[in-house]
Amino acid sequence: MLETDDLPRREEALAGLCRDYWYPLYAFARRLGRSQEDAEDLTQGFFVHALERDVFGLADRNLGTLRTFLLKIFQRYIGDVRDRETAQKRGGGWKAVSLQMEDGEERYSIELATDETPELLYDRVWAQSLLRAAVSRLGAGEESAGRGQQFEVLQAFLSPDTVSGQNYEAAGREIDMTPEAARQAVSRLRKKFRECLREEIAATLHEPDEARIDEELGALRVALGG
Repeated sequence: MLETDDLPRREEALAGLCRDYWYPLYAFARRLGRSQEDAEDLTQGFFVHALERDVFGLADRNLGTLRTFLLKIFQRYIGDVRDRETAQKRGGGWKAVSLQMEDGEERYSIELATDETPELLYDRVWAQSLLRAAVSRLGAGEESAGRGQQFEVLQAFLSPDTVSGQNYEAAGREIDMTPEAARQAVSRLRKKFRECLREEIAATLHEPDEARIDEELGALRVALGG
């Protein structure tokens, strides 16, 4: 995971990880039977606790991935909270970390149709959160390159469920491209998306290398049912 002597950049990176990956922990708490309010308090309080105590910097390298590490220490945190009247007080030196939890329960309502264990649900929504983070990273890069509108139209083709051959013509009309040019642009986006996804995975690993990234990518595919 992240290791740097540049404190401002480190704090910014950790805050980004919190914003990207709070929902899997929220969903885990809800699947354990916690109420919406309790799950929000536990998730927010946990990140404040972890950041203020530099839990990420002290992470046991043997735990391997941020995905497994976060779940383990979140479970410990939930156990500790049982012995206290309320969850960890929000705030401290990390007030700037906004988890934007307003849509958490709306997202969780979709999970009610499944009967997964809390652990399996956590792994699946973690994988989905990582995919969203990779798309966001890709979109930011395309926007910076002046291709924001093109990305907005073509990002749907990143989904394996999109029937590309039937849609390139319609998409091309929206962005003044021929169907073949749209197809080539989508091919480029898919390649960049794979790169962004691997970068996102690398950010959740200690001392990442290609083999470990491939291993985690395989685990995420399993979690998604692929």
